[in-house]
Amino acid sequence: MNDPARPLVLVVDDDPRSRELLQLLLVADGYRVSSVADGPAALESLATQAPQVMLVDLVMPGMDGLELCRRARQMANRGRLALVVLSGMDDAETRRNALEAGADAVMAKPFDRRELRECLAALCTER
Repeated sequence: MNDPARPLVLVVDDDPRSRELLQLLLVADGYRVSSVADGPAALESLATQAPQVMLVDLVMPGMDGLELCRRARQMANRGRLALVVLSGMDDAETRRNALEAGADAVMAKPFDRRELRECLAALCTER
């Protein structure tokens, strides 16, 4: 189950139910998963792990998903990290802001499992 050949996804969401659901879905799709509840914990994880993809909730206390994306992009050797923002706000401005902050993709919550699967497969193939 902990096969290093399988892509590692870091899930960052302050809602424990969202983290648990994403972990269940991602593990079922063959990914290794690590999860944290906030931006600072995500940055600590990035310092010790090398995930291929980070799924980022947009609205979190303290450090929001946009700031997390900006900081993750500034970290050394993080150019190969794919950032996917998950947001309950599905409007053009939110998408634009997320992409400008460094996200590779933006998905609306609730997300379509097939769309998430296709997005992750494409991003992991690119890297």
